[in-house]
Amino acid sequence: MLLALVAAVALLLIIASLVWRGTQRAYDRLDTSERARVELGARVEALERQRAADLQMLDGLGEGLLAVGTDRRIAIANRRFRELFGDFESIGKPLHDVVRVSQVFEAFDRALAGEESVERFSIRSGAVERKIEMRALPLRSDSIAAVALFIDVTAIERLEQMRRNFVSDFSHEVRTPLAGLRSAVETFETGGDRLGVEEDAQLRRIMARQLLRLERLVDDLSELTRIESGDVTPDIREVDLRRVVDDLGEDFADQAAQNGIRFVVHGEAAVRGDPLRIQQAFSNLLDNAVKYGGRGKEVLVEIVDEPDFAVVRVSDQGEGIPESELENVFRRFYRIDKSRSQDIPGSGLGLAIARHIILQHRGSIDVESEPGNGATFIVRIPKRLPSPSVQAAASR
Repeated sequence: MLLALVAAVALLLIIASLVWRGTQRAYDRLDTSERARVELGARVEALERQRAADLQMLDGLGEGLLAVGTDRRIAIANRRFRELFGDFESIGKPLHDVVRVSQVFEAFDRALAGEESVERFSIRSGAVERKIEMRALPLRSDSIAAVALFIDVTAIERLEQMRRNFVSDFSHEVRTPLAGLRSAVETFETGGDRLGVEEDAQLRRIMARQLLRLERLVDDLSELTRIESGDVTPDIREVDLRRVVDDLGEDFADQAAQNGIRFVVHGEAAVRGDPLRIQQAFSNLLDNAVKYGGRGKEVLVEIVDEPDFAVVRVSDQGEGIPESELENVFRRFYRIDKSRSQDIPGSGLGLAIARHIILQHRGSIDVESEPGNGATFIVRIPKRLPSPSVQAAASR
């Protein structure tokens, strides 16, 4: 009986042991599954964080980025691309629903075929026309077949055009004095010993005049470069504009008399500014009025004292400026009538220098004109200016 009881207890212990072991194995299997699930969730979360960081980095690029799959649907489009092409819900869309530029399609066709390419084209972004350089290349991955960068080269194109214009304009300006010098030198070389006293003196005057013209051109160009680059630190003080204009009227008295021009000045005002620079700006404006104001005419200077600004209007009675040319008159080397530039002395930089000086004083300069009714240059200068250090920084 006791043996049977012991055997029964032993059997129960064995059964309990087997049940515990089975339960433990089940629990172990559950722990392994849970750990796998947690590890998988952590990996997915890490991938999501990495994707978000990558997208944030792509959105920080200054260039547009677009990636497409083999089906030509958009997989990635960063913030700059969406701004350029004006589509802020482009992910998943077919390429032709977002972009309407044939060069983009052609570049992606080549990229999907395994070729890199570069295209340039123009797009309108808002009210602005932009020049875009597109660089497309193949990218072999599970979800992306081709990628392209869209680089806004509008500013570079503008600078390149400015450089070409500068070289062209400078060449035009120096051609006339160089031709005069060459002619005089050749005359001296070929027949200098046969020249009379009067001819010799005339040739020397021509050479001196053309050399002076070249010197003035170089000096004005150097001055304009210094002003544009911010190398000039203004000496800020009280400036009496009426006194400046009256003094300039005396300086231009002989030149005005030769052209039969009379100066008329009305009003007065004072501003805070650099006296020498302000005088230089108005000197260039009066010089322009005397040159183009017409013989026997009047140059009117009106000074208006407003609460925050002094306004100066310099008006002539010359031939005026065509409307299509108004926006170009402050461009360096610009002449309205190229055929007359040889007859009218000057470097073609005076109005450009005046404009930059006024801008350095945080003011503005505009021109109004109608052909046949003269031109009026309107200058607005604030009465109060920041400190010289702030001005120097602003001029840059």
